[in-house]
Amino acid sequence: MLISLTELPEALRRHVTSLSECVRLALSDFVADHARLRARYSARTEASIIHDYMVSYAMDRFPWKLKRNLFLIAIDEYRAKLKKLDGRWRTRRVPTQLALRFENQAPLRLFDDVDVTNVYLGYQRDEAEILKSGIWLVCPDGKRGFRWIAELSASEHSNTIQVAAAAPVVEPASQRRIQPKRIAEAERGEIPKARTSKRE
Repeated sequence: MLISLTELPEALRRHVTSLSECVRLALSDFVADHARLRARYSARTEASIIHDYMVSYAMDRFPWKLKRNLFLIAIDEYRAKLKKLDGRWRTRRVPTQLALRFENQAPLRLFDDVDVTNVYLGYQRDEAEILKSGIWLVCPDGKRGFRWIAELSASEHSNTIQVAAAAPVVEPASQRRIQPKRIAEAERGEIPKARTSKRE
């Protein structure tokens, strides 16, 4: 279920900018730091490096928890896991008990004494240009799919293109159109004289 940013829970809505920055800055760092090598990386290697960058930025901005290689951002009653998302907002994960419990909204007593809501913070990779990747918050609901999905930032580039394509090109009424002489003569019904080459 897609929701707008205004429909996000208040606890998350207050942090939209910081959450988005964790992903956007990670993507920017990856492109800048790995410009010469990234063509050789597998999709898994690329995702792993970007994940490490996201974790680094998240640790500077939010309280966090780490247990058994599971890193979570703590935002009030929400816990966010940083992930790369596919075109259907799914994650590629090793189906460990912790991962399954997270996705099914089951309590993770390794982290909290109270029940919390789990969400994914991640990006859908733009295959043409990684810096245009969409950034999303996704609340999983196990086999039922999702409770909600919210885009944190739209691609500025695609917005620019859509606006430019929608704007009609209007010529000023006073602008005179210049026509080649031979076309103007033909429109008046005149038969232009055959031109001879100076080289003849």
